[in-house]
Formats: sequence, C-alpha cells, structure tokens
Amino acid sequence: MSAVVLLVELKMAEGRRDEFVARARRHRQLVLENEPACQRFDIVVPDGAADVVRLYEVYDDQAAVDHHMQTDYMAAYRADTASMVADRQIVTAVLSNG
Repeated sequence: MSAVVLLVELKMAEGRRDEFVARARRHRQLVLENEPACQRFDIVVPDGAADVVRLYEVYDDQAAVDHHMQTDYMAAYRADTASMVADRQIVTAVLSNG
C-alpha cells in the first residue's frame, strides 16, 4: 500500500502567522514522538506570503491518518489554532516515488 500525503494550505488571520507556526511546531513534535507511522511532517512558510503556511505530512497508510486525526493532541492543536486560521485547504494524495 502506498503512503498517504496530506498537503495542507492555511491562510492565516492577519498578524497570526508567527503564533501559529510556534504552535504548529509543538504539534509536529508530538506527532513525531507519538506516531511512528508518520514518516514526515514539515511546516513550510512560503517566501513573500505573509499570511500562508503549508504543512506537508506523510503517513504509512490511511489508518495512520485516521489515527492522527483522532488524537487528543490533534484536537487540542485545532482548538488552539482555530482563531489563527482564516481558511484551510487539505489535499490528500498518494506518494508515488516508486
């Protein structure tokens, strides 16, 4: 089975990007410490886009993604960042490196 990729683009509420990135870094650490099926979790801040953050996450399979979405720390991260995020777009994909 192929790995599942989450490509998340977040449009930040005005002036909240740095606060969001700090909170996302804490979340990333919890994910990497507690989810061995998470192969990669990157936080990307594009040049010239003061209000955008992108997340690139790779999981072993859909069961790992489902587990990730149901963790207590995911619920806390979503609650903590709700006021920081103006819009969230998630694309689910399959890693096709061969």
